[in-house]
Amino acid sequence: MEIIFNKLSYTEKGIKDIKLLDNINVVIPSGSIVVFLGDYLDIIAKLLFVLKRPSTGELKLNDVIIKRTSHINHIELLRSKIGYVSNSLLFIKTIVKDEIKEVMKNYNYKTKNVSKHIVDSLKMVGLDESYIDREINTLSYTEKKRLELAIILSYNPEVIVLDDFFKGFNYKDKEYFRKLFLKLKNKYQKTVIMITNDLASTFELVDKVYVINKGKLVISGGKEVYYQDKLYQYTDLPKIVEFTKYAQEQGHDILEYTELKELIKELYRNVK
Repeated sequence: MEIIFNKLSYTEKGIKDIKLLDNINVVIPSGSIVVFLGDYLDIIAKLLFVLKRPSTGELKLNDVIIKRTSHINHIELLRSKIGYVSNSLLFIKTIVKDEIKEVMKNYNYKTKNVSKHIVDSLKMVGLDESYIDREINTLSYTEKKRLELAIILSYNPEVIVLDDFFKGFNYKDKEYFRKLFLKLKNKYQKTVIMITNDLASTFELVDKVYVINKGKLVISGGKEVYYQDKLYQYTDLPKIVEFTKYAQEQGHDILEYTELKELIKELYRNVK
């Protein structure tokens, strides 16, 4: 699914109006991984899921145009193509399998063997079949995050939106999910949109980076953006970038690597 932000603005109304998005123009190609950095950017997920509408401008999801007052036919069908893993960790049912079944039912996702499909969805996120009958309130914070992603994967959306997903996971877990998201992109042509301020966790993954500050799109680009000092006015410098920049300042010919394994290989070649 191609996603286009066309002169899109959104103002949160209140005692004092806050412009969260200000004249944003972005094109997200189908089958890509992008990251949005900034504050209050869960609004992007809410706009994609049509929980909120643009104040001005438009959001285009393939041939569906979402404006402030536009009518959308079959809105549930549109929502079934968008998976939103939020920070809320709110569930309707008590048991894991019942929660996944309910969401599959809501989005009219049919399969011959529901139990096997649920187990397969859980296994994709690193939860074994013993979780199928677990009570959700007995799960840890990170297990609930895994469950949220399993629920999304169970109805097979075209777009997956992740709001600060890596929070709480250790390095090994993050590596697991980085591989999973690359598989979803490369093998299944999913579009993955990450909303976060944790650039280090998404560093090896993304095709494009968009930095939004005070509602304005201030930086956009590919992985070359990571090596531009301007970016680090808005976020912390990932250790791999810090190291390669330092090495280059010392006169060592280490290129601009974004994958740790490739950097280690290059270091080994240089040491030899």
